[in-house]
Amino acid sequence: MIPKHRFDPCRSHRRRRTPRRGLAALVLVLALALLVGTFAIAIGKHAANSRKHERDQQMIALLESAIHTAQTINDDLASDLRLPVDDKANVWIEVKLVDSDNQSKQIEATLVRNDRPGMSIRRQQRGNS
Repeated sequence: MIPKHRFDPCRSHRRRRTPRRGLAALVLVLALALLVGTFAIAIGKHAANSRKHERDQQMIALLESAIHTAQTINDDLASDLRLPVDDKANVWIEVKLVDSDNQSKQIEATLVRNDRPGMSIRRQQRGNS
């Protein structure tokens, strides 16, 4: 006769191992998800920084163009100039002559949006050494 409930150490051991395999798989999946998420965040930040750098370079080129235009229009730049960029968005560039401490004259161009000054650059006045 075979007893109905026989103790099998291998059988109970297998039952305990299954949750450990599941736990190890879960930890592996979570680690991979963390790695992929970190990679995605790094790529996103790099793309955002690249776009910001490109936008800043375009703004600097626009401001330098405004300075060049102001020097072409008015060599002595006796009064400040307001060059429109977008009337509907209320954006313009203010160009003015700035006297610095070392007695050299510089021209400053400032991007203004809704009466709030933004990016500004200064360049040496043409013909002034």
